[in-house]
Amino acid sequence: MNTDIKQAMHVEAGKSFGTAEANENERHWNDDKIDRKNQDPTNHYDKTRMKLNFEIGPDGKVHPLGYQEKSLEVRLKERLTELGWKPFKPDSKIQPNCCAKFIFGGNHDRTLEMAFGTQTVNLDKGADNSHLQRCPEIEQWAKDVYDWCAKRYGQKNIIGFQVHLDESSPHIHALIVPVGQRSKSGRECVMWSAKFGKSRYEYGHILREMHTSLYEEVGSKYGLERGDSIEGRNVSHLSKRDYIRKLSKDAKQAEKAVKGLQTMIRKLEREMLADRNRLKEIDEALASGKITLDRYEEQKADIQKLITEYQEKLKDKSNKLHAKEHELEQLTKDAAKARSVIQPFRNHKVDFTPPQITEKVPLFGTDKWIERQNRLIAKQFTEIVRKIESLYRNDAARQVEAAQRNVLADYGELYQLRQENKILSDTNENLESELNTLLCQLAIPSVRNMIFAVADALISGQPIPVSSEGGGGNSDSDLRWDGRRQDEEEDEYKRRCLMHTVQVVRNSQRKTIRR
Repeated sequence: MNTDIKQAMHVEAGKSFGTAEANENERHWNDDKIDRKNQDPTNHYDKTRMKLNFEIGPDGKVHPLGYQEKSLEVRLKERLTELGWKPFKPDSKIQPNCCAKFIFGGNHDRTLEMAFGTQTVNLDKGADNSHLQRCPEIEQWAKDVYDWCAKRYGQKNIIGFQVHLDESSPHIHALIVPVGQRSKSGRECVMWSAKFGKSRYEYGHILREMHTSLYEEVGSKYGLERGDSIEGRNVSHLSKRDYIRKLSKDAKQAEKAVKGLQTMIRKLEREMLADRNRLKEIDEALASGKITLDRYEEQKADIQKLITEYQEKLKDKSNKLHAKEHELEQLTKDAAKARSVIQPFRNHKVDFTPPQITEKVPLFGTDKWIERQNRLIAKQFTEIVRKIESLYRNDAARQVEAAQRNVLADYGELYQLRQENKILSDTNENLESELNTLLCQLAIPSVRNMIFAVADALISGQPIPVSSEGGGGNSDSDLRWDGRRQDEEEDEYKRRCLMHTVQVVRNSQRKTIRR
């Protein structure tokens, strides 16, 4: 059994939401569709458990799955229309985000326990689980998650909230429209940045806060610990080495952006200083009578306008610089964390009742009474200490397991690096040998002329005989050449012609020596 009893939350930006997705969430499938879905080994849809699926409606109550008259995608379109949503043209290469697709879940064993209690669940494909009954705890958990979403995003912006109990692990699908207010008109509109930030750094910060909030308001009530953060997208699909490499690359890009913004800020500051100096100059010119008052007012207005524009640009660049500096700091921390294995122990909350004396002191046999009370208190303290020891012992075991996994991963990557290094070393030795051979042959004028003549002939596609000099006879022979290969680059083809020519000439020289 997995000892990491954690909550899980995944959020994905949606630029659209189609009928296929809606049918899957609301299980508008027939038996043939389910059978086709289950042909994929990664899918596991249990027909006998589909009757247990449910959803939380706009009234915050439990309802059968797909009970609403209008389908999910229709309800989404209606809400987007209410908010004045206008996507880009259909042929546009980019589209703005119009919805957030959430998946809530948790530890496999714990969520199954919430859904079915102590009932036996057979997770084999094709198994009969028609005897199962849905437990109230899973319904209450779903209601609490729904309330958490409604508090953050507004109840009317929750388009769908389906709970699936027919797959391997119980989970929730929530479709939510992110809504914000326009700064000028104050009108509500679809606004991804209002709920999930304007930049990658803001999104990461908001996502971490969401995980913490979900744990404090929901997960902690059901024994689900806060999930581990995964910075960025698709990180879980990368090896440790590639992940660190990606973080380092992102950090270099962020550092480059920071330097670029610093350069632009310094340039703007120089421009502002120059304009302020120009203001002083025209003040002096007006005082000395070199320019008229009208000319002075005109120049002053132009300069002040430029200064105002520079100030706005400077403020914008400063804000961007601040965000990039935070992003760089976070990337540096993430890279350091990825290189580290040991994580700090958790601060466990241990619920216990302090030992108390509940019996009255007897008139006789006081010594035995005190001895009995001491034994009871000692027993209670021992149970408390053992419980605390068990929690931290499990933490220590996880640390050891993580360290072992890390060592195995590092060893695997070391082995792979050694193999790659061996291949590169062998290739380098071969290339070095070929280069030395070529240089030695090019040092001989007659051989050099022969090599270039044969190589030019091969490149132009003409077979040419090579005659061995010296010895007692003439051993002309046509070169065996397969010509240019399909999809072969011209430079690579010329190089292959030259190396083939060197080999042929070298073989020809060896025959001459043997004779």
